[in-house]
Amino acid sequence: MKMKLSIILSGAILVLFASCGEVYDLNAFEWEPETPLNDSVFNREITVLNFQPFEGVENIQQPSDRSPLDAEQPSTLFSLERFSRIHDAYTVSERWDLSIGGFGDITANSGSARGIGYGSNAVGGLVVLDTFYSKIMDVPAGIILEVPGYGGLDAQGTMSTRIGTTVYTYGGNFIRPDKVINRDSPDPVLAEEARMYSHMLYALSEELLRTFPNAKNIHGGPLRPRAMIVRTARGNYAKVEMLSYYHDILDPELMRRGLENFLVGSVSFRYMVIKAEELRFGFVERRTPLTIDMTRGTKIIGDSLSN
Repeated sequence: MKMKLSIILSGAILVLFASCGEVYDLNAFEWEPETPLNDSVFNREITVLNFQPFEGVENIQQPSDRSPLDAEQPSTLFSLERFSRIHDAYTVSERWDLSIGGFGDITANSGSARGIGYGSNAVGGLVVLDTFYSKIMDVPAGIILEVPGYGGLDAQGTMSTRIGTTVYTYGGNFIRPDKVINRDSPDPVLAEEARMYSHMLYALSEELLRTFPNAKNIHGGPLRPRAMIVRTARGNYAKVEMLSYYHDILDPELMRRGLENFLVGSVSFRYMVIKAEELRFGFVERRTPLTIDMTRGTKIIGDSLSN
């Protein structure tokens, strides 16, 4: 049972909570009651633009038996069902579905697995599939979701065997090798242009594969797409595709490094949520697509997404 204490120090009120014998500071965070989930989120494609995981990082301490602590994690929590960023104060709750890092690190909200969200009643999980987002029509029978799961860097860009949603090109660019042939050029203009296309992050999206159909992975094989099946914290399902790590840019041909468009993880992605009992995406009539720009705070209803 939690016990609320108020202590007045130097004219300021410090609010503490005691739980299981431990006391920790909530930094005067004002908890808000959770509103009922709106059915309008289901069976519609939602595109999220320019979600910046490291924006507005808070440092709200938690009991030491929960790992990692907020001091070690950025403000990365996102609710697929409410298409919004969730404050770190709700880390140990069912209010968020994905933790999204700036360099492709993605985990689901599982209260039973050690990590972000550990200790809540959340039942989330995820699995990355070797397929196009548009080809996922249902939740495959017998699918095993990992908890909390991994949606980070894919083996197509590393020497690991892990399957993820994103590749990193290191000092070259195995997807667009023509763009880095002048990286050692004595001409500073050519060398700088080549540098802009090295150390790239590419989401393994349908658009990337359509734009560069002959692209190879770091091992020389054909590049493969990735998409995720996610179980939300409440037990519903979503299919999710990462789109871009470059601010305001979805077209893979326009992606390059540079201060004007490479914020440390300005992430764009799209997804569709269905109710747990449906298991098929688009089984009922689809609602109008929704596009949300997180940095501008705008919402567009309709299929009007453009680069």
